Amino acid sequence: MKKIILSAALLICGSAFAQKDTSYNKIAIDFGVGGSNVLSPNFSKGFKAPFIDPLSVRFGTRYMFNKVFGLSWVLGYDNFGAKKTSAVDFHTHNISSTIQGYVNMTNLYNFSEFSDKFGLLFHAGAGLSLMYGKGKGMDNVISLVGGLTPQYKINNKISLNLDLGFNFNLQQNRTFDMYTATPATGLANNFGYGTIGFSYYGIGKNKAKTPADWSPSQDASKKELEALRAKLAATEAKLVDSDNDGVANFLDIEPNTPAGSFVNAKGQAVVDMDGDGIVDSEDFCPTVKGTAEFKGCPMAFAQETKVVSDEVAGNELTGDLKAKVASVSKDVNFDTKSVSVKGSFKKELDALAKLLNENASIVIALHGHCDNVGEDILNNQLSEDRAKSVKDYLVSKGVSTSRISTKGFGITQPKLSNDTEKGRAANRRVELIVKTK
Repeated sequence: MKKIILSAALLICGSAFAQKDTSYNKIAIDFGVGGSNVLSPNFSKGFKAPFIDPLSVRFGTRYMFNKVFGLSWVLGYDNFGAKKTSAVDFHTHNISSTIQGYVNMTNLYNFSEFSDKFGLLFHAGAGLSLMYGKGKGMDNVISLVGGLTPQYKINNKISLNLDLGFNFNLQQNRTFDMYTATPATGLANNFGYGTIGFSYYGIGKNKAKTPADWSPSQDASKKELEALRAKLAATEAKLVDSDNDGVANFLDIEPNTPAGSFVNAKGQAVVDMDGDGIVDSEDFCPTVKGTAEFKGCPMAFAQETKVVSDEVAGNELTGDLKAKVASVSKDVNFDTKSVSVKGSFKKELDALAKLLNENASIVIALHGHCDNVGEDILNNQLSEDRAKSVKDYLVSKGVSTSRISTKGFGITQPKLSNDTEKGRAANRRVELIVKTK
């Protein structure tokens, strides 16, 4: 039963791994001729070795579901004979028909890495056998078969095989000499066989392709490896640094910088006309000394810009209205690279929206700002988006869009120094400037 279970398992595995791969030939014809020998002592009394005229023939057609698992129908013939004294006392013939699962051990364990000429197949299965001897009747038995088949590849059409197998008969009702009808029990009725033959692969629509027996299972891995090697070579080509400035060519805006030049991360030669330590390519004021905090511009320039930019049409608030607005018109701060209004500010914005809805004369300007992290062009847009985000929130609370203006100032108006995280957090803000018409 163990062999039957093994055979079934092999067939299930083969079906599970079946695929529509037409890159190799899946069909083979197997043939072998040799000898067989009864291994169990299941004979009538008085018979003993040596056996005479041992003969074993195997013919099978095999289909490989993939490069590891396959299925075969095998027709076998075995002849047993023995002497009692000096005369031949019996000849028994055994004809078997079995279905066997095949496992290509070479591909399963990648033996082809060591040699592409030698292979190994394992096979096991079950079927029916007919035993008969002249004048002694017939016996129908169930056969369990298993064995190993070493292979030697000659070419893509043929390989030489040595098949070494064992045959176990279940429900055998007579001894091997066919004289006695008192059979042994269990798996005592067994014999071994060995044949030398060949496998022929020159049939089927893929007969011109490499057979599954000799088509390594790691072919796909090799192709993937070659693809990775090609990508690696392309990457290495990109990493070439022609001018030896430390910046690879694919990132280098100036790939022919003179030797010894100082360059930035883009491979551009560092030029600082105003000598403020900020290269011209990143200096908003390349002819006037400034600071890194203001992108190369002087503090006075930034302050002047703020004065002009903060001008909002309308009159200043007075009295109780001014006090009420002041209590709810604080800066709205944002997370890094975010334009979403945080929940902690929504309570104040709700109160501001209520004041605006109760006082139709009030107008509001929203000024968006950023810290100095990231590209300037992105920060400019980010500051505008933050102002619009606050506007959208107020509009969602019923405030008329015509009473709200927005403007983004990028990084030009820091509230605190961008040299610390606390300062950068304060600079990521929207300022609320409230006036009356």
